[in-house]
Amino acid sequence: MPDNNNKKVWDLWVVFLLLYTALYVPYQVCFVEESTQAGFVFDIIVDCSFFIDIILTFFTAQSEKNGTLIVKKSLIAKNYCKGWFFIDLLTTMPF
Repeated sequence: MPDNNNKKVWDLWVVFLLLYTALYVPYQVCFVEESTQAGFVFDIIVDCSFFIDIILTFFTAQSEKNGTLIVKKSLIAKNYCKGWFFIDLLTTMPF
């Protein structure tokens, strides 16, 4: 459910990772010559977390515009695939 406390904690974790990706990664690419082993491990954790988030999104209920809650897994998957899935998948793949 979208209001679940565990889901809220997970969403805060993802927001932190998005901020890290948006702010630190460009700095790292431009100014850091060698990555540390700890940095490499954290980057793997970030990539895995984003991939897990994609999987969890297929099982998380969604709210429609009229306020009703979509809980049927096939409708959740259909809506996600029509929306953000491919963007999420492309941005999660490590290069």
